[in-house]
Amino acid sequence: MEFKVFERLWWPTPVWDCPVIDIDNKSIADYCQQVRKEKPGVNISNKGGWHSGELLFPLPQDLEQLFNDLTIFVNDVAARYTGTSELILGNWWININGKHDYNHPHDHQNSVLSGTYYVSVPDDNMGDLVLHRGDNAEFFLTSKVKREETMANTLSVQCPIKESMFYLFPSWVKHSVDRNESDLERISIAFNFVTPQQ
Repeated sequence: MEFKVFERLWWPTPVWDCPVIDIDNKSIADYCQQVRKEKPGVNISNKGGWHSGELLFPLPQDLEQLFNDLTIFVNDVAARYTGTSELILGNWWININGKHDYNHPHDHQNSVLSGTYYVSVPDDNMGDLVLHRGDNAEFFLTSKVKREETMANTLSVQCPIKESMFYLFPSWVKHSVDRNESDLERISIAFNFVTPQQ
């Protein structure tokens, strides 16, 4: 017996991680700390830490350039997966997580692509980004099923964080942030790309 096989991958989940070169994180970190002094935080997915409300311009020059370059990246590289090259930055906010702070699993509704840029990661073990599978596979791929973990059958993915890098992923992917076990604070900026309002 012979099988003529055609393998098709439906609903793949692209995730991009990218180091950013030549960016002044200190000016961005100073801006983030200044915003924290001036504005109250909100509680959304965060358990502890400071989560700003949605922010607007003006921005430090390097942060504005980062958002401009991210928009180009999203509408060039990521457009191959989203099918649109017209996405715009919809909203963004600052997260400052101290010791033992973390974020519950959540998604970003009303957007297409979401991501996080890491402004300051001054220590190890500051809480990785975790992407969670969203198709109920945990009810089928239980601990009773013997398997070698692969990209196709894993239930979650640990995304190690580093200063000056960003992760970008579809907004419907549930994600969380591990507990910061350092005595130092981690600063990140989260953002959503959306379709222009008609």
